[in-house]
Amino acid sequence: MKELVYRTIDGLNHRKKEISIEERDDRTKTPVAKKWIFKYFVTEMYFAKSEKDLKKWIDENQKEAKKKNKCHILKWLDTRTGETKVIFKVFGEFFVVNGLVGFRIVYLNSLKIHIFA
Repeated sequence: MKELVYRTIDGLNHRKKEISIEERDDRTKTPVAKKWIFKYFVTEMYFAKSEKDLKKWIDENQKEAKKKNKCHILKWLDTRTGETKVIFKVFGEFFVVNGLVGFRIVYLNSLKIHIFA
């Protein structure tokens, strides 16, 4: 049977958003479980007086953001049971503009794949 679970986690901190999707498929010879997790954090807000100020703030901070983007891949294999786990993680920043307000948003997206023996 294929099972899909979608979750949105809203806590007391309005600056944090977490979404997760889990999928488990037992219909194949080797059952597979996948889990996607998306986390977003508003780390900074900038209230500009003009569009020029807002563009300047984004340009200054975007140079730092490009250096912080990272990607990690981890593979784990249990030779005794034959189970395999693969984890992909991407971490970075992006900017959102709403009127004259700029937001710096940090994200962590991960995909976990678990292949059962």
